[in-house]
Amino acid sequence: MSTRTLSTGEMTQSVLKYALVILICAAFVAPFFYAISTSLKSQVQMMQQPRAFFPAPLHFENYLEVFNRYAVVRYFRNTLIVVGAVLLFNLLVSSFAGYALSRIQWKGREFLFLVTVSTMFMPLFLLLLPRFLIFKELGMLGTLLPLIIAPALGSPTSIFLMRQYYRSIPMDLSEAAMIDGCSEFGIYWRIILPLTKPALATIAIFTVRWRWNDFIQPLIYLQSEKLYTVTMGLYTIMGTSAEEINIHHVMAFVVMSIAPMILIFLVAQRHFVEGSTHTGLKG
Repeated sequence: MSTRTLSTGEMTQSVLKYALVILICAAFVAPFFYAISTSLKSQVQMMQQPRAFFPAPLHFENYLEVFNRYAVVRYFRNTLIVVGAVLLFNLLVSSFAGYALSRIQWKGREFLFLVTVSTMFMPLFLLLLPRFLIFKELGMLGTLLPLIIAPALGSPTSIFLMRQYYRSIPMDLSEAAMIDGCSEFGIYWRIILPLTKPALATIAIFTVRWRWNDFIQPLIYLQSEKLYTVTMGLYTIMGTSAEEINIHHVMAFVVMSIAPMILIFLVAQRHFVEGSTHTGLKG
């Protein structure tokens, strides 16, 4: 078995590629490690110059102080309620809509799909005022319902991803099931939907990330601190002036709020990569 020796130019090019990748990764990872480092410092260590990146000793009690001083459990509970409800309904609605737009023939299907896709390019800020007025008339301001209802009806991006994945599944499966007497809903629920787990995982990750990191809508709709989500909790911990900010407490809360997102991605990354490969590339 022969092996080809890399030339000097090829080796240099390979080294430069790896160096570039490492630099890009470091640019994204460095802020997270800085947040962890800062969260383990005391107030005195924060004031030292030059400021050490790795504090000694480590102050893990900062996390306990955040729990004791702020309603961290309540912030996470409210966020989990919103994220859980939106995730469940968004997956259902998007899977239904994507199936109807890809595997069922009906008049006006392509036009409605184009209209749906076009809303993906509409800035969120254009919808804030109309939605606010609608929820105000419905008497829902000051509740978690405005954070749940609109995104739970299925996002255009989720519908697009589901449609594209459905189109990558051969129609022969549906036709064979229909010959065997299976209903349209049975085909969807028993045969097609189980094959779309990678797409569902991709949508789930996007949905959780969008809802978990949402700040504008909680700021607009929530009026009581009892209903604050994680992002509003961070806003509260930061205070209203520079004198009130305890950076080590803020960073401790930031690390706690980021940790669930990292864990979810690590668990579902295989399905996420597979779903991203299939959706949007076929059809």
